[in-house]
Amino acid sequence: MGNIYDNYLQEIDQISKNCSGLRRLGSAALDLAYVAAGKLDAFWEKNLNLWDVGAGVLLVKEAGGKITEPSGEPWTLKSKDILASNSKLHDEIKKKLVISK
Repeated sequence: MGNIYDNYLQEIDQISKNCSGLRRLGSAALDLAYVAAGKLDAFWEKNLNLWDVGAGVLLVKEAGGKITEPSGEPWTLKSKDILASNSKLHDEIKKKLVISK
């Protein structure tokens, strides 16, 4: 199993080429709340725990956003990786995050 950050710079490169900027607020829960509020279009991160994202996942879902793993697999309570977005951009962002190894 490779390091979770093996492709991180490539992911940042792919996303930054297609957006006006990247922001990280320091808390996954806060980033997810901003997605739910429409202040951020998307959020992705790897190697998180349920307590990092649980409340934010609920907020995004209740706001009509979409939550999956970055690979597109369904997000579950046991997932360590997350991609959250407004539903309109989700598939396009997912494509940018799928980096071949």
